Amino acid sequence: MQRGNQRNRQLDLWVGTPLLNLLASFRRRRAQPPSSLQRIGVVCSPALGDTLLFSGPLQDLRAALPQAHIVHLCMKQNLAAAEIIPGADKRVLIDLTRPLETIRRIRAQKFDLLLDFTSWQRLTAFYTMLSGARFTAGFRTPGQHRSRGYDRVVDHTAHRHELDNLRALLAESSILPPIPVPHAPAVVVSAAGPALLLGERDLVAFHPWASGQNSWLREWPEDRWIELAQRLSRPETLFVVTGAPSDLPRINPFVERLRSAGLRAEPFVSPDGFLSLTHLLRRARLVVSVNTGVMHLAAIAGAPTVSLNGPTAEHRWGARGRCCANVQPADGSGGYLHLGFEFKGQPKDVIERITVEQVAAAAEALTAHCGSFVQEVH
Repeated sequence: MQRGNQRNRQLDLWVGTPLLNLLASFRRRRAQPPSSLQRIGVVCSPALGDTLLFSGPLQDLRAALPQAHIVHLCMKQNLAAAEIIPGADKRVLIDLTRPLETIRRIRAQKFDLLLDFTSWQRLTAFYTMLSGARFTAGFRTPGQHRSRGYDRVVDHTAHRHELDNLRALLAESSILPPIPVPHAPAVVVSAAGPALLLGERDLVAFHPWASGQNSWLREWPEDRWIELAQRLSRPETLFVVTGAPSDLPRINPFVERLRSAGLRAEPFVSPDGFLSLTHLLRRARLVVSVNTGVMHLAAIAGAPTVSLNGPTAEHRWGARGRCCANVQPADGSGGYLHLGFEFKGQPKDVIERITVEQVAAAAEALTAHCGSFVQEVH
């Protein structure tokens, strides 16, 4: 279930809500989890950024129950991301639009515990309730009417970062042993990466485009990217413009604009999912991105990352990592996205209120602060 798909969300709300709550009325909530948790299932939002943030709690779960067999229930939208985060023993692909097959696949796992880390989808709560798991837990999110089918619920709140919400499901559910020191979100990167632009000594990566519902509201004007590149450029700098295959009609003209401004620039669309992209981002002196999944990938991979936050709230979805900076409009506007679809009645120009001066200053400070760490990563 994609939050960017208006039709699917409406179907989930108006059909999923009454169906879920009707069935939950006939289900008795179990008071205590099994004494032995050998098989554990987890499901998270299919969005790329959400899945990458989930890697921290997934590692926490692994540390708390090192002998358990952990199965990550994935969707086609986040399978590639799930494959590069550590913690799970197995990944099982499910299709939320095919209920009978999905229920069969989940029940076949015979879970002792199933944890639903999604925050608003009724469908995932529905499948968790019908999973056959011996115990279940998930979020109670205000206004979403989805929590009655869980055995145990934890409050999902707009007042903390999504990473902290995800961790709360483990820490506040009173199901697991005490969690060791929480792990930072992480991705698995092989020691020998692909041979990408090996002769280049100074890479700066730009990721100008978002995805999902009203993605254009999270995109910074192209002229400002050009001006920012001119400020960041050194004689040896190569600007790499990243994007999905669907972004190519915009990537190539933008690269030509950079070149016309006297800058060295190349397009980059990863040929192998996130493997080559992750290596490229880790090699960069700096990554500047709108608030989207690739921003989270860069931050988690350890690249010095500047996130441009317009409608996206920094306190909910900002970059998290050792070398990150978040930039938002100086007038304090924006930051109204909580679950990712609260656009109605909100201003449409908030990201345009971020100035080149703000981003250049953040980039300069970040580069100076993270210089030694970048050398360590390389």
